[in-house]
Amino acid sequence: MNSIIKNLLADKKIKIPKHIAIVCDGNGRWAEMKGFPRTFGHKAGTKPIENITRACSKLGVEVLTFYVFSTENWNRSDQEVNFLMKLFTEFFIKLRNEARRNIRVKHIGITDNLSSELINEIKKTETSTENNSGMLLNIALNYGSRCEIVNATKNIVHDIDMENINADKINEDLVSSYMFTSGLPDVDLIIRTSGEMRISNFLLWQSAKAKLWFTKDFWPDFKYDHLEEAIKYYNKVKGCEII
Repeated sequence: MNSIIKNLLADKKIKIPKHIAIVCDGNGRWAEMKGFPRTFGHKAGTKPIENITRACSKLGVEVLTFYVFSTENWNRSDQEVNFLMKLFTEFFIKLRNEARRNIRVKHIGITDNLSSELINEIKKTETSTENNSGMLLNIALNYGSRCEIVNATKNIVHDIDMENINADKINEDLVSSYMFTSGLPDVDLIIRTSGEMRISNFLLWQSAKAKLWFTKDFWPDFKYDHLEEAIKYYNKVKGCEII
């Protein structure tokens, strides 16, 4: 086990967040700065996802959510989008094959515009890991929080029309139950890389009380010590911070 993870577990004063959400930003810029095509950065960005997933599982995090592709990202070049869709397909297959880590995998987002091949691999991975008892790993792919809230609103209105619920019973808990994250704890800590100090339409409803931690480093350079710093910040500071 990495020494940083050991130290966090050994420190009885450290409280591990139940739900950590990460905006994996800066892959393309990281590659361009090194003289490589943007796709090289996206490929490199899969490694920290694997490492941080493993670390959070060992730390006892209940839910880890990665923001990997937003509903706004379709405006990128066809070459980049096509590469990403293929990469995501391979990634879900790999997650499924490594289910021995006892991690549950769930896709949050919409399936509009996703290929049938990718949707099939997502469903296979969700099904094959649904009975695992470990950490839940959410992959926010083709996700946008405003889209999610609109979708939840439509479903609530539909259920009112069908007389499944009474409008007088609408409260925060009911609205939460219509979100993609239904039944999960709200976000405790949001991490964003690349120096951008915004949350970009990510888990707006679920992050009402979350602490925000930012780093100027790009996602492919995200290491265990970044995670350690973010968790320590979560334990001692109110508000948001950038390093």
